[in-house]
Amino acid sequence: MEIELRARVQNLSLLEEKIKSLEGVEEKKSEERQTDIYMKHENDETRKMIIRIRKKYNKEQAILTFKGSAPKNQEDIAWEDFDTAIENPDNLERLLINNGYTYVCLIDKVRQSFQYKEFEINIDNVRDLGIFIEIEKNANENEIQNVKNEITNLLNQLGIQNDDLITKGYVPLMIELSQKNK
Repeated sequence: MEIELRARVQNLSLLEEKIKSLEGVEEKKSEERQTDIYMKHENDETRKMIIRIRKKYNKEQAILTFKGSAPKNQEDIAWEDFDTAIENPDNLERLLINNGYTYVCLIDKVRQSFQYKEFEINIDNVRDLGIFIEIEKNANENEIQNVKNEITNLLNQLGIQNDDLITKGYVPLMIELSQKNK
C-alpha cells in the first residue's frame, strides 16, 4: 500500500536545496510532465473505484492505475494502487467513455522526483493548484500511522511546517477548486 503526505511549498529553491543535501538522496526524474485523467463509472456514486490514466510525456509512456475502494484511514493518505503499463492511452480513454465511465478531473503537473532511503520525494507543480511536495512510502495497512509520522518528520526536516501539510489528494483539491470557480 502506498502511504503519502503532501504539503504546499512556500520556498521552492530552499526546499530543493534541502532535499539535495540529504545524505544518499538520488534524483530520479527532472521536469517530467504528467497528465493524470481520473475517471469513475457513472454508477459509482461513492467513488469506490477510481481509474487513473497517467501520461508521461518525457518518456512517451502511459500507466493505467486502479485506485482500490476507499482510503485506508480517515484521511486521504493511504490507498491500494494497482498499476499496469498501457500502449495506447487515447484508445483506452475512448473505450472507458463508451462503457459508462465519466471524467472526475484532470491533474496536469510537472514532477521532479528523488529517492531517499525508502521514501519517494516528489515536487509537483500542479496547474491551477500550485507547487507541492509529496512524500510516499510503501507499507502495510497496520503501519499507516507510523509511516505518517516518519513522513511528517522528514517534511519537518526539509523545512515544511505542519500548517502546510495537506491530508487531501490532488483530486479532491481540484474538485474543490472547480466548485469554487462555478
